Amino acid sequence: MISNNFKENEEKRQRGFKVIYDYAMGVLWFAAGLFFLLNKYLIKGLAFDSLTSSIFGIACLCYGVFRLYRGFAAKK
Repeated sequence: MISNNFKENEEKRQRGFKVIYDYAMGVLWFAAGLFFLLNKYLIKGLAFDSLTSSIFGIACLCYGVFRLYRGFAAKK
């Protein structure tokens, strides 16, 4: 009985950390995507290829949105 209660509490705590982790990583990936999409407007000295930077930026944005959604869905 005690071990089941401990196991349930541990799983609940781990789910809470996973939600926080998903939110944090979603924000970081989303910010990275914005950086790669907007780097030619933000910082003039960087020499990134425009096409590669745009493709990677869009991929980062999509993955960031996915991580935010996964954190939101796990919270329910």
